[in-house]
Amino acid sequence: MFEVEVKYRVSNHDVIKDKLKSLNARFLEHTEETDIYFNSPIRDFAKTDEALRVRIYGDGTIVLTYKGPRIGDVGKTREELSVTVNDLDSLLEILKRLGFKEVAKVVKRRDIYNYENFTIYIDTVEDLGSFVEVETMVNDKELINRATEEVLQLGDKLGLRRDWIERRTYLELVLERQGVNKP
Repeated sequence: MFEVEVKYRVSNHDVIKDKLKSLNARFLEHTEETDIYFNSPIRDFAKTDEALRVRIYGDGTIVLTYKGPRIGDVGKTREELSVTVNDLDSLLEILKRLGFKEVAKVVKRRDIYNYENFTIYIDTVEDLGSFVEVETMVNDKELINRATEEVLQLGDKLGLRRDWIERRTYLELVLERQGVNKP
């Protein structure tokens, strides 16, 4: 599967939430997420533009995700593979024993909405501020360009200006804030 996502840096979530309400977007949930990112012992993910993340949801769900290099030049489209695990301590120990190094944590509060075949995330990220992510999933690489345009059009409809697009990942932003290069 390919995640086709465009992230916008915003100053205020209220206007976006009002627009979502006017479109009859469905509120799905509020969650808190802690993402722990790792770098590989065999290749530098900063150079290969990959990511390995352990996400811990507020309800205790734990998901290990690999994200491939970004595709395209607008959003953050990537191949994504995920698996749910039930033992955080063992997962972290396995990664440590295999030589993976923790590089950063990203903590966010997130409101999740659904509109047609899109998911909209209203994010407040610790030490970074407010963002809106608009995404959809496609299973064929040939559909990425069309899906990207549809994501951008929904962003336009929500009043998200294209000059607000933030192509850097939360990980990159956190590391930049800390004065550290990407993992």
